[in-house]
Amino acid sequence: MADINIIGTLKTPTISFNEKDKHLLIEGRSIPENPIEFYEPLLNQLKDYLNIPVGKMEIDFKLEYFNTSSSIVILDVLRQLKKISEQNNHIVVNWFYDADDFDLLEIGEDYSTLMNFPFNLLKN
Repeated sequence: MADINIIGTLKTPTISFNEKDKHLLIEGRSIPENPIEFYEPLLNQLKDYLNIPVGKMEIDFKLEYFNTSSSIVILDVLRQLKKISEQNNHIVVNWFYDADDFDLLEIGEDYSTLMNFPFNLLKN
């Protein structure tokens, strides 16, 4: 396993995964030309965790905006996290939103419901 450090741009989020601390941060805007290709290293890393015990992993989603195609891939990330949690691992998902961004709050609630997986919905 290795750390992932992708520096965000105007169209892509920062993705930082610290393997030692088992902490994942996805932060910024997600409107890449090809979200499947962009998120592929992260998805591959998460798939690897299906074969080893993780213990506890914490994920911070601090997205300010993402488009529809990114939302599908984010759902894939969440599906992988749920699979990891189903193997006796403790996964904590923190979904951050601005106090006046009710859309982002609602999306976090929807993802949590769809995944049947509790999120911490936290105001920035």
